[in-house]
Amino acid sequence: MIPFQSISKTTLPGDKITIHHLLTHTSGIKDFTKMKTLSTIAQKEMKPEMMVDFFKNEPVDFAPGEKFDYNNSGYVVLGYIIELVSGQTYEDFIKKNIFEKAGMSHSYYATDRQLIPKRAYGYHRKDHGFVNKTVISFSVPFSSGSLMSTVDDMLKWQQALNRNILLNTAETKKAFQKYKLNSGEEFTYGYGWHLKDINGTPDREHGGSIFGFKSMGVYIPSEDIYVIGFSNCDCHSPTEITRNIAKITLQSVKK
Repeated sequence: MIPFQSISKTTLPGDKITIHHLLTHTSGIKDFTKMKTLSTIAQKEMKPEMMVDFFKNEPVDFAPGEKFDYNNSGYVVLGYIIELVSGQTYEDFIKKNIFEKAGMSHSYYATDRQLIPKRAYGYHRKDHGFVNKTVISFSVPFSSGSLMSTVDDMLKWQQALNRNILLNTAETKKAFQKYKLNSGEEFTYGYGWHLKDINGTPDREHGGSIFGFKSMGVYIPSEDIYVIGFSNCDCHSPTEITRNIAKITLQSVKK
């Protein structure tokens, strides 16, 4: 168990926060990406334990299960748990248990040092034009965002999920079901996917963002429609166009 100390009015011991809370963004742990001190470590090489230490003594935002609030710290903790339980680095674990199983030969734990053929460079847009992305250490986002892939590999990822190559049937059901808060109110998030709909047809979707890049994926299970969008400028979110393509495709197959 990784203890999290609350400096708020009540003490919140770490054993009140479960893996379920981390997966559903209902833990209440402070999101490290919203901390003003993040710039002090942004370019440092951070071990997972150091990242957890960075935010673990911050006041919690709410009691576990009280509300849904997207939280990158939860993913950092989950990545650290993977390392502790498996005895492997997160990078090696992901490579062996996801990339290799799914045949994702062009996907990596993110790095600016490794020479990768046809790598896309990331950009920001400023008032005077485009500039190269800000350099950060990928050890900081760690398991909350340090992955690189291609649209072809992302299709392999989706197909691996459909074929239960990565998760068995029971685990897949858990990942793609909606859950409830302590109040009994249902929220539209499973284990790592937003569970929404397009014109009343249920879909699974998620976006991503890191300096210089944005991404969005939409999957409609009933029609096996998958649309993935990547942008190598964080000034352009592919969310709207990706959802619109999925919507148009859905309309065309239902005619």
